[in-house]
Amino acid sequence: MVYTRPPLASLALAAAILACLALIVSPASAKKRPKPAEPVAEENAEDMVFAKSFVGKTYDDELDIQGWNDLGGGLVSPPVYVHEYQREDGTTLVLTSKETTPQKGDTPGAYVVLDALLVSKLRPGAVLSVACVQGDDQTLRFIGEAKGGDQKDWWTDISRAWEISLETGVITSIKPKGVKCTNPTF
Repeated sequence: MVYTRPPLASLALAAAILACLALIVSPASAKKRPKPAEPVAEENAEDMVFAKSFVGKTYDDELDIQGWNDLGGGLVSPPVYVHEYQREDGTTLVLTSKETTPQKGDTPGAYVVLDALLVSKLRPGAVLSVACVQGDDQTLRFIGEAKGGDQKDWWTDISRAWEISLETGVITSIKPKGVKCTNPTF
């Protein structure tokens, strides 16, 4: 019996076909997917649980949080509102809410909290701003860790940014490219 070896090119072609076949039939779960946005890593877990505990909470007119200073807020786009609070240690809590019952006369409006963002560590000289835009979108639906000069109307040195969904009020981390925030001293 004479044994003949297949040519090297035939082996290489067979290996390539098998490799392609393995990729085609691999389960969808094995294919690479984009990673979802991660919560800010330096936030402490207890604080994150505290912040998320507000989601779904209903309130009338104002939401007072014991131990937190109310920094104010406003309308993002009907019916989504944003409100900012700060603790003595500099930690900032941002809540988005939806108006469920409009104010009528002396009766205050009713709201439900949609999402929460907690930021405890800002870079030196930076502030957390809830009055930011991105590119041509002039809706103040972005949040940024901003830094800039007192003479400028807009600060463009943004190290971290988040977007508020106009449909759901959910806050998601985004790349800060193109985000600019109003100067808080203006």
